[in-house]
Amino acid sequence: MKKLRSEREIQAKTLLRDGDYRSIRDMLGRINAFIPEKPILAELDKDKNIIYHNSHELYEEVMNLGDGLLDAGLAGAHIAVVSDNCVRYVIADITISSGVGIITPIDVNAPQDLLETLLEKCDADAVLCGAGHLDRLVKARSACERLKTIITIDRKVEGYPCYEELVAAGAALKDKSVYRNIDLDLDAPAKILFTSGTTGANKAVVLTNANLTANMLNCMDVIHTVGEQTSMSVLPMHHATEINTHIMARIGSGRLTYINDNMRNMMANIKIFKPDIVTVVPMIATAFYKNIWAAAKKAGKDEKLRKGIKLCNLLRKFGIDKTHDLFKDVYEPFGGRLVMLVCGGSMLNPVVIKGMNDLGIGIQNGYGITECGPLISMNSDTLSEHLSVGRPCYGIEAKLVNVDESGVGELCVRGKSVSKGYYKDSEATAAVFSKDGFFNTGDSARIDNKGRIFLMGRKKNTIVLQNGKNVCPEEVENVIEKNLGYADDIVVYQCVYNSGHAQREVLCAGIYISDAECRANRSAIKADMEKVNAELPDYKRIEYVELPETGYEKTSTRKIKRTQLPSVCSGNGLNLI
Repeated sequence: MKKLRSEREIQAKTLLRDGDYRSIRDMLGRINAFIPEKPILAELDKDKNIIYHNSHELYEEVMNLGDGLLDAGLAGAHIAVVSDNCVRYVIADITISSGVGIITPIDVNAPQDLLETLLEKCDADAVLCGAGHLDRLVKARSACERLKTIITIDRKVEGYPCYEELVAAGAALKDKSVYRNIDLDLDAPAKILFTSGTTGANKAVVLTNANLTANMLNCMDVIHTVGEQTSMSVLPMHHATEINTHIMARIGSGRLTYINDNMRNMMANIKIFKPDIVTVVPMIATAFYKNIWAAAKKAGKDEKLRKGIKLCNLLRKFGIDKTHDLFKDVYEPFGGRLVMLVCGGSMLNPVVIKGMNDLGIGIQNGYGITECGPLISMNSDTLSEHLSVGRPCYGIEAKLVNVDESGVGELCVRGKSVSKGYYKDSEATAAVFSKDGFFNTGDSARIDNKGRIFLMGRKKNTIVLQNGKNVCPEEVENVIEKNLGYADDIVVYQCVYNSGHAQREVLCAGIYISDAECRANRSAIKADMEKVNAELPDYKRIEYVELPETGYEKTSTRKIKRTQLPSVCSGNGLNLI
């Protein structure tokens, strides 16, 4: 089998021939110098036509926007972005973090009170926003002491400066440009990213240009592509993975990335873009897999698909790959060319990894956390070692502390991409960042003798039973998912069960099933849950199942908010005791 080279190896003779990128700004200058006409970013216009932006256009727009922002008096400013995904979002991110001030991307779907809290927390002086969110930002401005300037990013609104005006103003200043000649301090704060709030309050992570550049280079090291494979950006751009890791590595590799505007439009737009690669989180990868089988079953082709998988797996043993010939119906909803998912954010069920690979769609399963840039490790061979998230990236040290008798401990990492701490929060910083530079990720893991990391779950999520035993909910959730493929949401937690005679804490599984008919078949669900319990040790067995009629509250990257789970059983679920 031909060995795939990393993007960093591929670019060694061109973009990286003068050595590694010294900054995102340096990267931008090199792609402009070496591949100016190459399409690098693309998006849809209002008529669903694909609009391409080449390296030179990207470079010039960054430079002009930079001068426009400086001319507007925003040098050193803290500038937030509240917008749907778009090419201008990427340009603003690069521009602000590479010589204007500090950028803070904020979840476009944040409720008003949270939006105002985050703007206050990052000391926003200005905000770039979609015109559809202007009213919310005007309201927020009255509640945020420092926030003075609101700039629309997508179109002109009377009374407010807009993105196009700033770019035009900067272009007029080209001959006496300040931004083009800035001497960048790589160790100065460049970006503030808020953690997702899955297990608590959103923390403001400070990243420097040195952090961002190291993260980009690490991603180029571990992502393997063939030729001119294209990629599609689907995750919200306030998420650490999307711009920092996915898009920056693609730009730095001289590869084309399609920008999806909103996750609601993902499946419609993927048919237009026809990407080879999509970067996702585990819940999206799982949804893709479930939807493939649901569509096959609905069309009466599920048995044919199973037989096709057996045939393809047999042919693969002889070096013959016929997946794209036999499974055209599978690929059609994804544009017809999808060959790989790059997945990160949390643990991914091995059933999904193998199932997608059986269909000819490989998965590179990575691990990261906002405080680390975010990329920590990547498993490029998930099929043969699907339980691991791979070895740490170049320059990242990993160690375990507080290791138990089974070899599981708290994972700590150190490296050039790792943040130095949280913005104006010395107490929170001291709690997880050691004096020698190690960051405690809050994840329980083990590391084998080959240096591979095996995640066991979030330390904060660990359930401590009355008998003193620990249960990792993610581990149990994977077993449930394997047996209840029809479930949309699965979450394991501890709650109080009232038997009528006494109250006691039980291990509960919250299972949301969108199909009303399937949800009503309680006997079938109970039978499947008994299969789950048969696979688990006694102390990990589910005692009660909640069957809500609506899905659980989630973050923007589709993680269930565990802090919002009920503390008492409803009494309307399934008793497995």
